[in-house]
Amino acid sequence: MIELPEEFDSIFRYIVVVSQRAEQIINGAKPRTESRFNKPTLRARDDVDGGEVSWRILTQEELDAHRQAMVEQFRAEMDAAGERDSAEAIPDVLPTAVARDVVSDDEDRDDELMRLQRLLGMTRAAVAVDDDKSDDEDADDDAEAKSAGDDEEKD
Repeated sequence: MIELPEEFDSIFRYIVVVSQRAEQIINGAKPRTESRFNKPTLRARDDVDGGEVSWRILTQEELDAHRQAMVEQFRAEMDAAGERDSAEAIPDVLPTAVARDVVSDDEDRDDELMRLQRLLGMTRAAVAVDDDKSDDEDADDDAEAKSAGDDEEKD
């Protein structure tokens, strides 16, 4: 098990600090301690373990100010790109992905699910999509496919 430095109250906080320091190193920051490792994550861990990285828990006001700064930056980027309609207001929260319904019909959704299951080999029933085939023909097809696979293995 990992031994936490004294200033950390939980493994989760330690991981967050190390990962943020690793991101800084990846983006060009120089490691603050000598490390025998080349990977940024391990160098970051050495920096944090060596006490060279200062950190603190942000207050709610600081978090709100940081969020507002990100919203303002987003607004500035949208205005600069000219993509924003002037009548359309940008909300005071960051945009999130909107889930779109890819398949609208229940029948189409079922067909799509069956196709995916067939592609992934998750079900044998999904193999018989063609309603014109009988079960005997499906069994014949399966037997032919198996014998063809056996012939290839012998070669």
